[in-house]
Amino acid sequence: MAKGKDDKGRFTIGHLWSIGNNGGRPAKYETAEALHEAIGQYLEWEEKTSKGKYTLEGAALFLGFASVQSMYDYEKRDAKFSYIINRYRLFLTHYHAQRITWAGSYQGSAFWLKNFAGYKDEQTVNQNQKIIAKYGDNDVPTSRETGGDTPSDQ
Repeated sequence: MAKGKDDKGRFTIGHLWSIGNNGGRPAKYETAEALHEAIGQYLEWEEKTSKGKYTLEGAALFLGFASVQSMYDYEKRDAKFSYIINRYRLFLTHYHAQRITWAGSYQGSAFWLKNFAGYKDEQTVNQNQKIIAKYGDNDVPTSRETGGDTPSDQ
């Protein structure tokens, strides 16, 4: 049996490659307060290094996760973790909603708001169509052409 494996050949709990088996890697943040503090450190770090270009991916990297999904998995642990992560997402939504009005940053913020905050682009298209019904050699105007219902439409 190889070092760090159990009798079935799986990596044991705590081993570098044990993710996904019966136990996985220990949680990086034991309390919601520790996660909250780490997100605060990320925001301060981004403010100093990138002039406040905050992202979900940047937070996940700074917090030591391998993916954004790993950060989201903390939401399932309990309501306190869920609150912290949802509050960070709300912060990002607020941040991008503000950036919509700043010069030169519309596209990126619009993308964020549409894809992560539930905002939508809606367009209204008005079409004028002239529809004529033919009965034999006679043209009969329809309701769209006359602007109202014809006697046969009522």
